[in-house]
Amino acid sequence: MPAPGTVSPRAGGPLPTLVVAAVLVVVVFGGYAVGGALSRSPGPSVDIAGVARLQPLSGWEEAGRFAEPTGVRLTRGGGNLDIVVVPFDGTATDLLAWYVRTVLEPEAERLSVSPRAEDVRVASGLEGARIAYVGLFGKAQVPIEGEVTAVVSPAGTGVVFDGWGAEGVLRYVLEDVRAMTETAEVA
Repeated sequence: MPAPGTVSPRAGGPLPTLVVAAVLVVVVFGGYAVGGALSRSPGPSVDIAGVARLQPLSGWEEAGRFAEPTGVRLTRGGGNLDIVVVPFDGTATDLLAWYVRTVLEPEAERLSVSPRAEDVRVASGLEGARIAYVGLFGKAQVPIEGEVTAVVSPAGTGVVFDGWGAEGVLRYVLEDVRAMTETAEVA
């Protein structure tokens, strides 16, 4: 018999122990079950002009193609990834400068671009360069932020990956954008 004022270890019976065990099982293994239920297999790979091939991650869909320059847009929620292919004779940093000058600047009311390019490498072994930007584009009511990665193939083809979204939204898809960019195959 326990001393007065103490609780017997059997006072609650086995029910509290079973409840705690059930909660632990749900917490530990529930994330896997929910993640499996919510994930979708990625869609078919996307080919851009026979030069670049990219595997969209789960939830990313092709939103359209454009002809000048040749490219495709993938989207997921508020995030976008534009992939552009152009003939190019120069370095990845030169290609970034070309993209800012001919694509971003003409569409921007205001544009701020990171002063230095970061070195990156894609799955095909090509080295590239990456910059970030923020700007006001067209009729957008909010600033757009983006990250542009450029690579140039030995055959003289430039591939630009422009991940962008409304300011504050890009951070939620940036990991996906980088993963798709860095695993892209560039011929």
